Amino acid sequence: MRLTFNSLTALRITRAIRCGKLKMRLTRRRDLIAPDKGQVRRWTGKALAEELAFLGNTAEFSEKRPLDVLVPAKNQRLRLKGVSCSFRTCQHPANSFVHLGNGIAMSCPELMFIELVRVMDPVVHLLLGMELCGRFSRSSDNPRFGMVAYDIEPVTSVERLRAYAREAHAVRGASQALETIDRISENAWSPMEAIIAALAMLPLSILGYDLWPIDLNPRKELGERLSALSDAESRVPDIMFCGTGVGLNYDGEDHFRLFEVVQAAMALERDPGNSDLVRELDEALEHARAAIVSDKRRDRDLMSLGLSVFSMTKEDLAAKGGLDRVMGQIIEAIERSGSRSLLVQRAVLQDLSLAKARQDLIWSLMPGPVSADARKRLEERSRQDRFGRHDYAITFEARAGELTVISTREL
Repeated sequence: MRLTFNSLTALRITRAIRCGKLKMRLTRRRDLIAPDKGQVRRWTGKALAEELAFLGNTAEFSEKRPLDVLVPAKNQRLRLKGVSCSFRTCQHPANSFVHLGNGIAMSCPELMFIELVRVMDPVVHLLLGMELCGRFSRSSDNPRFGMVAYDIEPVTSVERLRAYAREAHAVRGASQALETIDRISENAWSPMEAIIAALAMLPLSILGYDLWPIDLNPRKELGERLSALSDAESRVPDIMFCGTGVGLNYDGEDHFRLFEVVQAAMALERDPGNSDLVRELDEALEHARAAIVSDKRRDRDLMSLGLSVFSMTKEDLAAKGGLDRVMGQIIEAIERSGSRSLLVQRAVLQDLSLAKARQDLIWSLMPGPVSADARKRLEERSRQDRFGRHDYAITFEARAGELTVISTREL
């Protein structure tokens, strides 16, 4: 069989490889291959599924979740239920496709990123870029709710994405991809960290905070004197706002491993006096306490370097207006340090209509369920074909040395 996947199917396979679900590599490059004409006429859905079995459920297809296939010419398209087939309208740069084995290939990460401009909201597209250039991968089966793979190598870089998009200028979506690439920050370690970073960088007109550029997980060396006063030689804040001494750390819901304390306590309650369970509870409490102490020491070390690094949690993101409050404090700290003036950002944070729209966007990006009210508003936007479209024209007025938003209009 000779077949080339692209778009969302290529993304599913890429994630499955990065998560270790598929034991393949993304390094064997080739050009677009044409399906064998004789074979194509004999293919059935069942036969195709059998040929793709080596890709596991990442290549399962149906009319609701079709396979995305790319062919060199219009007359080579597959006409099968559950297959969405497109044809090449321009020449791709050399070696734009990754060989998977058994005659199957897919778009390389750089081409896939361009292809997905057409099917992803700009914010989600930015998050994908940070995932591909980061040290985590979402689940191939369930990107929103599934298990995340951590501490893995990036599959591409901003430099490679930009170079490819410039060379592939004739490919539809390349110019839009370049705009997104300019906002990508490399080295994200988790989906939640990427969400916060993306919102921090996005322009105010699309509900971001416009605090870019940022630096993700930069290593801050303590130096000889401070190292002698610490239990570490360096610290790594999650986000630093470039040109300032202000940063942010995200502490996830399992950061202190409190679930282990709860589980151990519940087990001991069911079997009081069990010495093994008593020991397990003591160990869980010790681990949680050690994580808290470690964070306090980290915070002191960063303060000793003259840095103001704010801590935030998942609860800050989930609470109505929670991220606005944290970003408001960060804006105050940046301005008080004299690093830059953020009058426009402060004015936008005070506008209630933009705050409401921004909160809906935040809830739509977070993994897990959202509140009933948020879900209702998101579903309404989807019915109106407005989901993912959040460009705003914002009009300001200067009053007594301050800026005030006097009108907002969704484009």
